[in-house]
Amino acid sequence: MKRSQIKDIAKSIVTHNELSEKNLSWICSNFSRQELKLFIRLLSREIKDNNVVASFAGELSDANKKKITDMFPNKRISFEHDDMTIAGGIRFEYSDFVLDYSVTGIVKRILNAIVK
Repeated sequence: MKRSQIKDIAKSIVTHNELSEKNLSWICSNFSRQELKLFIRLLSREIKDNNVVASFAGELSDANKKKITDMFPNKRISFEHDDMTIAGGIRFEYSDFVLDYSVTGIVKRILNAIVK
């Protein structure tokens, strides 16, 4: 099976959120060992690219949740309440990117700039 076909299968599974036992048994029986390794890598990448983690301190209003949802269309967003490490503000993690608008992150960047 071609890489593009395997990638399409992984993307479809993540998009439709459907990795059933039937689908999994079909994949295991029809893919070679090398194709299974590729499939797992591509599936992991698709999951990572399709999910956003928004960590925040305090309470997040429904209006702010809607703004965040509008910022990341067609992505699954999980909101995580984290007063201990955020201290204030918000931090987004998606794909290989981190947008840190937390008080802790800003203070760390300022201290790093002073130390250099």
